[in-house]
Amino acid sequence: MHSIPPVYPRIRRAGLLEEAMRPVLDLIESLGGSREAHEAVAFPLAEGSDLLVSFVVDTSARFATLTREGLLETGLDTQSMYELAIDNMLRLVAPNVRTRDFGGYKALVAGDGFEACMLLLPDLWEQLAQDFEGELIAVVPSRDVVYFTDSRGAAEAPGRMCAAAEKLRAAAGSEGLSERVMALTADGWCVRGTLHAFAPALQA
Repeated sequence: MHSIPPVYPRIRRAGLLEEAMRPVLDLIESLGGSREAHEAVAFPLAEGSDLLVSFVVDTSARFATLTREGLLETGLDTQSMYELAIDNMLRLVAPNVRTRDFGGYKALVAGDGFEACMLLLPDLWEQLAQDFEGELIAVVPSRDVVYFTDSRGAAEAPGRMCAAAEKLRAAAGSEGLSERVMALTADGWCVRGTLHAFAPALQA
């Protein structure tokens, strides 16, 4: 097994990851290399989600997307790499994790652009949802923004949260993340709808 540089999780929009990898994969294939071996190690955040969980390796010069070949070289399987990446992330951000109240809905703050990756910590979200009457629902408009609220809280809160999220997602352009609204369940995150469906003002 090779020495492993720091590896971290990264939440990406499915289409954006594919677009970013395509030129490199096309070049490798044209040179006779294996396209599959150089594809990113990635899997859906939740069924029906437009987000993928991937990994980035800190090479000191830059963050490089972990490929299938790169994973094979480490001698680890995907689950072991996932656990290692989560541990690395927590060492960086655990002391900084907090919430910010926007009145009716909140934002989770972690720092270093790891907010979206906080969705990978079910115990954290279960703790945040302890006093909720309904489901904890969350939106992820960009890598460094996660909003959440109680589905049975203030009646207008989900709509206000989703309207704010859509503005951020639009402003982020191609770097924007999800248009989905997800709920925390016993089986993990589950898609409940879209930002537009939850925010009537966006349908006008």
